[in-house]
Amino acid sequence: MIRKLIVVALSMLVACESKSPEVESSVERRDQITVADLYSDWSSASPIDNAWYMPHGDAADALHEFSGSIRIAEHPMMAKFTMIDIGEEYSAIDEEPAYLVPDDSDAILPGKVSGMATQLFPGIEAAFVSWNSHLIPVDRGWLRAADSNSYWQVQVSPGRVWSESRDNGKSRASFPFMLTSVVDNESYNGLATFVYDNEGMSQLRYQLVQHTTPFLIEGWFEAWGQVPVEYSATSADAAAIVESYEQELAGQPEWRDWVELEDEFGAARMAEFDSGIEPNLTVVSGLVIDGVVYIKSMNTPYGPYPYPRQMRSGIWSATKTAAGLVTLSRMAQLYGDDVLDYQVKDLVKVTADHDGWNDVRIHHLMSMATGIGAGSENVDPNNSSDGYIYADYSEYVEWYLAPTIHEMTTLAFRASNHPWGPGVHTRYRDRDTTMMAAVLDSLYRQKEGGDADMWAMIVNDVYAPIGIHHMPKVTTRETDRPGVPYLGWGLYMTPDDAAKIGALYQNGGSHDGTQLLSKAVVEEAMYEDGVVHGLPTGTSTKYGDQTYHLSFWHQPFVSVSGQVHTVPTMLGWGGNVIQLMPNGMIGFRFGNGGNKDVEQMTLIANE
Repeated sequence: MIRKLIVVALSMLVACESKSPEVESSVERRDQITVADLYSDWSSASPIDNAWYMPHGDAADALHEFSGSIRIAEHPMMAKFTMIDIGEEYSAIDEEPAYLVPDDSDAILPGKVSGMATQLFPGIEAAFVSWNSHLIPVDRGWLRAADSNSYWQVQVSPGRVWSESRDNGKSRASFPFMLTSVVDNESYNGLATFVYDNEGMSQLRYQLVQHTTPFLIEGWFEAWGQVPVEYSATSADAAAIVESYEQELAGQPEWRDWVELEDEFGAARMAEFDSGIEPNLTVVSGLVIDGVVYIKSMNTPYGPYPYPRQMRSGIWSATKTAAGLVTLSRMAQLYGDDVLDYQVKDLVKVTADHDGWNDVRIHHLMSMATGIGAGSENVDPNNSSDGYIYADYSEYVEWYLAPTIHEMTTLAFRASNHPWGPGVHTRYRDRDTTMMAAVLDSLYRQKEGGDADMWAMIVNDVYAPIGIHHMPKVTTRETDRPGVPYLGWGLYMTPDDAAKIGALYQNGGSHDGTQLLSKAVVEEAMYEDGVVHGLPTGTSTKYGDQTYHLSFWHQPFVSVSGQVHTVPTMLGWGGNVIQLMPNGMIGFRFGNGGNKDVEQMTLIANE
């Protein structure tokens, strides 16, 4: 199944010739999502097989070009909700549904978060242009009406256009999209489809079929619906959009089937790559070898995801390295490595009622070694998780939901300090990373002007040069200036993104001969200078103590040759891992199975 999926994915998405790639279909006759269905009062008890969102039967090229804007009104979603048992005392928000739940649908809980309704699909307007068999979004950023009451926002990705002989002369389109919160970092990957001609388009059918682990939402859910839309023709600069998309396609790394590794090294051995995790809890995993991405899994409860390169996963705290350290090391490259020693109090107004912040520096924030926060004073041994989230849960949630960076820093300064001060012990705190975002944002605006957008700089100066053309990121919700990236969570990555960011770190922050990130900072973060800079986390393996430094978790490891290494690892809530191997390989896993047996990735890569 995986081999078939990869072949279809490459034929759909990698081809970038001026001639349209051949339209492929998966079954002979369509009996789901027919033209009649799309113009009817349709309802269903669940999503359907993803294959119905793709070409069927005697599919051929589209009969019409598409250049238009689709406006979808805010509406309640049908949903299947599965509660996650985190315990009564840790239920985040106790709010009833804000809107009537549709008949035969589960309620998404809680019903509201900060007054925003969780059952509502957000009102959005998405514009597309067609090119050969491709359907290309005009805007790949967040879509959400300014006056929306929904908790969610949407990001759309490139899809397909085609025709089928039984569609009464109409053309078909489908596209992948991601639904996610305006605050959290879970991802819900979905599909949408419609038929159209020169006169207009049908209703839009959609389903959300794959997810990563939420925080404030109290369970996992799948969702679906069929809604009327408003269509209007647009005059977008199609040539520029197509040119940008061709560049995106040309920069995609090669994908190969995991079975090739199984054939070479043995299926039983390669099965241990995701050891201890139920297959249905892994969204996608794989191994990058010499720039080639070997994909192990990319399934959903409703069949393979038909746009595999567009499936994005919210990676939670792996963002601290994939975005936070990227930002810090880029700033060091721009303004000098001594940026890491800048004091917090010199860049933001400290309002704490104690002197614990007096000597806290930027590198302490990135290494979770501020000496600030909840938790015990037991450090013999120290446990880096002591005090994390649940020690002051109500205060954490209040801080987490604060809309602006000023409100977040004000609330963060309410935390008490520990007696040992900065740089002595690691205590894991999301508030430290977001404080670093505030400090770096202040520094950047001092250097570049009050309207400067730090995240736009990172996208343009770092991600774009390494071939990441679109990097959705949750930011604060400012009213008078660009949002500030949290840097502690909020990044949404594809397997290709993981490969490219991992390679940038493996190459010391350099790409194609250009130093994008400070070499000294990257080498320190990864212990490439031969020094273990980090502090113990309280966790050990048979190879030694785990340490944490500048956002990397370092796992000690001894190779088959007997050489001692520390393996830099990015870890995120729910089961998100990007591991940088001593031999240059990159392992990744996004999903819901927890961060189990990450050592197995290293062992397999080492062999």
